[in-house]
Amino acid sequence: MSRALDSLVRERYASAIAQGALLFTESTIQTRKERDVEFEIRFVPALAKKPSSKPKERMESKEFINPFLPFDKRLFVKSLGSSHNLLLNKYCVVPYHLLITTAEFRQQGEPLTQEDFSATLDVLNNTSSQHIVFYNSGEESGASQPHKHLQLLPMPEYIDAPPSVDLWLRDKPAPDTVHTSSSLPFAHFGVRFSNETLTPSMLINAYSTALGALTSKFGQDSSYNMVLTTSAIILFPRSWNSWHGIGVNSLGFAGLFLCKTRDELLLISQVGIFNILAQVGVTNN
Repeated sequence: MSRALDSLVRERYASAIAQGALLFTESTIQTRKERDVEFEIRFVPALAKKPSSKPKERMESKEFINPFLPFDKRLFVKSLGSSHNLLLNKYCVVPYHLLITTAEFRQQGEPLTQEDFSATLDVLNNTSSQHIVFYNSGEESGASQPHKHLQLLPMPEYIDAPPSVDLWLRDKPAPDTVHTSSSLPFAHFGVRFSNETLTPSMLINAYSTALGALTSKFGQDSSYNMVLTTSAIILFPRSWNSWHGIGVNSLGFAGLFLCKTRDELLLISQVGIFNILAQVGVTNN
């Protein structure tokens, strides 16, 4: 069933492309199955030309311009209350890639708040597609922009749940408590939701519980990735933002790898995705 936000996102997306405000980059897609879950690998040679930097490095650069304050009005979808805005991602590899940005400057890496989750649910409850929500926190998380934002991607139709979440859920963890699965070879802290009707208070409680467990073990300044679906929220502590040139942010743990070169594609096929995630994450002991 189509919902109100679906048509608005499609309309803004088409308009942004026509005006040259949104730069969609074509990619070649292949899938890879490991441990009976499926990952999507996108080969995007154009990304090799795009410089990468961490949030602190970018903000300290003399050339830094905050793309979210002010934002490009051609990428604007709607306001989410007075605290957040819904924008299209300017550099788009997957169509309809959305950003939830704070209306005032907040630092990327700050803990998420109930307002952040309220804005997220405002989007999820008004779209018909299943989405993956993710947040990159800290210098080693794969984050690039210093202005606080969450990201949303439509979930591929052939994937029922993000691979790491899928494996984690097969344990049938008790709801509302932190659970770690021996199926995942990297540290993680997940909470399954007790019912399908999500509320901001439910999300902030689950997130705070998982974050408390993570920081208790690895420290307050730990970098991490967050992956959120309607079934669960999982946090993955990070030790490195890339491995042998392959950049990894939350999307890697959510099931999507972006490769810039054929050497990177070959490396993935030789080493395996779960092994790479264990290298950039923290080995699960």
